[in-house]
Amino acid sequence: MDQLHRLNEDEIADALSGKPAKERIADCPSCAGEFADWMEVGDRLRQDVASRSELPAHFWAQQRARIRERLVPRATRLRWAAITTCALVLLAFGMVQRGVAPKAESAQATPAVQATEAAQADPDDALLRDINASLQRELPAPLAPAAVLVEEMASASNRTQREKEN
Repeated sequence: MDQLHRLNEDEIADALSGKPAKERIADCPSCAGEFADWMEVGDRLRQDVASRSELPAHFWAQQRARIRERLVPRATRLRWAAITTCALVLLAFGMVQRGVAPKAESAQATPAVQATEAAQADPDDALLRDINASLQRELPAPLAPAAVLVEEMASASNRTQREKEN
């Protein structure tokens, strides 16, 4: 019985790279035929690559220029995005820092004054006073908890720095 032999991956790689056939392949006619077919494919691939590499120098210069054109806009956009993000973070941090200190002082005095006036005044007057107090605050009321958090973080950072210095 004649068995049908198949080439393994190493033998196919040898055929594609142009190496000579091994003894097993030379002894088996079906393996030799398959090896010859793979050798022909490898030769055609090598010829194709060689013909493409013989393109003129200006073609390769154009290819390099096109690649650079595609890469430059992405890098520029990423740089601007990073700069914008950093600027916004610094701006927000500066606004919060500026609004933290005055808020702590005004928060202690304002509730007592408002409570005594609210008991004596008309509801419309109380509403008007609340609006005026809101407009005079440097930090909006919804951001007050965040301001307290930033203040606590700053004081903890100061304590840590003092401990490191000692």
